[in-house]
Amino acid sequence: MTGKKALVLDRWRPNRTMTASRPAAALLAAGLAAWLAGCTSDLPNRVGSGLVDDDLDQSLIQLLAADVTTCRPLAVQDPAVPVHRQQVLYLGEQEGTRSRILANYDFADIGDETHPHTLFTAANIRSVKLSLTKLSHYGDLTRITAGGDTVALDLYYEIRQLTAPFDSTLYAGYPGALPPTGTTILNQDANVPTPGNEPFLRLFESDFLAWVDAGAVVGLEISLGAASDRALVGYAARELLRYSELDDVAVGTVVAPNFVVEFEDNSIVNFLLPPVADTSTFHEVGAPPAGATDGILLRTCLRSYPAFDFDFSALPDDVLINRAVLRLTNDRDVAFGNDEAVVVAEIDSTKLAAAAALPLAEMTAACYVITGQASLDPTVSRHLEFDVTTLVQRLVNDVYAGPRAIVLAAGEDAFPNYDLAAVDPDFYFTEFRFLGTAAADSLRPRLQITYSRRSERLGGAE
Repeated sequence: MTGKKALVLDRWRPNRTMTASRPAAALLAAGLAAWLAGCTSDLPNRVGSGLVDDDLDQSLIQLLAADVTTCRPLAVQDPAVPVHRQQVLYLGEQEGTRSRILANYDFADIGDETHPHTLFTAANIRSVKLSLTKLSHYGDLTRITAGGDTVALDLYYEIRQLTAPFDSTLYAGYPGALPPTGTTILNQDANVPTPGNEPFLRLFESDFLAWVDAGAVVGLEISLGAASDRALVGYAARELLRYSELDDVAVGTVVAPNFVVEFEDNSIVNFLLPPVADTSTFHEVGAPPAGATDGILLRTCLRSYPAFDFDFSALPDDVLINRAVLRLTNDRDVAFGNDEAVVVAEIDSTKLAAAAALPLAEMTAACYVITGQASLDPTVSRHLEFDVTTLVQRLVNDVYAGPRAIVLAAGEDAFPNYDLAAVDPDFYFTEFRFLGTAAADSLRPRLQITYSRRSERLGGAE
């Protein structure tokens, strides 16, 4: 190769080309132009076809591995963030999940320098309200009326007193329990919907003053009345750190469920009493499908990540995998929540067989990320496709000694290419509902593999 290159370079050395006569140069240019014209105007033909594999398309075969042999929900738990330490409180019901808000308030030694204890009398107090702060995402929730109009959700709030303050340590996981309450509704506006992202629920001053006089810890339950539209709505908890997920609030605002006391004397600033503990109850949680027939659920907040295998028995031996695409169809009519990533990872199946739940750190450490998509809206995203060629190639080539499964997960910190949201998956309650194997052929989960026979690609005989 070195000699040939030298020979070519010799032909174009300046002392041989730049000193050529003008007639010779003109003749050379004319010949070159004619040759180029011939190249651009000749009809297509098979000249040079023997230099490439022009029969490649004929050796590519598609295989639809549409049968999911196993599918199991994997509960993923983060011990560092139990339910009562989550940044969001959930209220309402949607797709089989129901939750109320519990909050404890300490009335011992109530008051401060601006609000001495003697100030809390019926004569001095104008109003007492319980304030909630809805996450901005949930302020945009709407419904379609019978007449076809789009309107904001109607939410009827009800506040009851717990018979005793709740124990937050009992709400580390889910489902939780509903502690006993009195039957009396404490807020005066329970029979009308309260709009807005900062609902103020007016209480009876007499109840508040009784709690002040008792000087004890009081527990409250906040629920949605039966007339409310069906939705699971998120509000700021006392643990909230991501204020960017709220609409703008005034400086000094307590965003957790808090008492707001207004005084008859307008010169006295409002008194705010935050909770000493709060939690979502999640007393009912929709169970993920036990198998792939009824669908595949991916849920955040109370993490449930699906793991499944495909049947590769129809794949011949000794093949080359050209491409493998995982196709899933999300049922937008029942999916809900905020934007979230969907990550496709592979995991050792023995990890899944050992337990139905895994700590978050153990789960992410056992996963090898293949691909994913970020910022998917579960109410908009329909058909999803993921290139899993590398996974199928490893399986076909017997890279692994043990079985491998596919896991669909959210954008966890351990998956940096897809951890693009400002909050972790424990923040928003989001559900993707992928159709299962009972759906129509075009909608069911499928792994479409394009392969070629090794003998046809590399030559030889069978």
